[in-house]
Amino acid sequence: MLLHLRHLLWGALSVCALAGPSNAQLNTTVGPNPVPQGGEVRVSFSNDNPGKWGVTTQLWRVRDANGTIIKAPTGPQASILMGPSGVYTFSWDLTDNAGQPVAPGSYTLDVKSDFGAPEQSYPLDVVAEGAGLVLQGTATTQPLFGGGPARSFYLTSPSDAGMPYFVLASTDLVGTLPTCAGTFPMGLSPLLTKSLTPNYVIQSSFGFLGPDGATTAPNLPIPNSPAFVGIQFGAAAVVLDPVAPCLIRRISNAHAMTVL
Repeated sequence: MLLHLRHLLWGALSVCALAGPSNAQLNTTVGPNPVPQGGEVRVSFSNDNPGKWGVTTQLWRVRDANGTIIKAPTGPQASILMGPSGVYTFSWDLTDNAGQPVAPGSYTLDVKSDFGAPEQSYPLDVVAEGAGLVLQGTATTQPLFGGGPARSFYLTSPSDAGMPYFVLASTDLVGTLPTCAGTFPMGLSPLLTKSLTPNYVIQSSFGFLGPDGATTAPNLPIPNSPAFVGIQFGAAAVVLDPVAPCLIRRISNAHAMTVL
């Protein structure tokens, strides 16, 4: 079945393409962007150094297009110590301080990892419908502290509960590919061709979305070799409908990464 699906997906992705690693010890990843209503924004702090590193929770807020703070967490703060290559992830569920879903539009998430750390601001677009993808952490060659699983993707497509998905990778972040369901946001590359084979690049690259239209099953194992450091690539997901005239039902954003 997967081999047949690979050939179908290759046909749906037209082969006619159109047209540095950070030195910080603690890196922040925020996304997906855009994010569909009904999904979440995931914020991940990655400890990308061989020592221990701490973060303080609840140091974030969300502002609307006018700069008004519409979400600021309450409750006790906590200090979390991460070992080498550890990750701490929390989420914004796209609600305001009153617990109401925010409307589609432009927002900014401000976050810092500790009281003395500089605040970083991330623009976010909330859309009424769609699919979003983000890696929870950074792409790294270093194995996780304690031998845990590779860092995982968060894929959300709230309108597509239970539907099959496929996560693909490419080193071409400039080109795009036309499909029967719109434009795929990465270009043709040898990595994209290889990723059409399930689990060849991304583990659990093929699967089914949960009842909430989301999954964190796909994960990114990168060989522990200095030769991979500095490589730039991206990942994007397609939600599939095997019985529809167009195999591709929905296309996510492309999440760009640099291997650390």
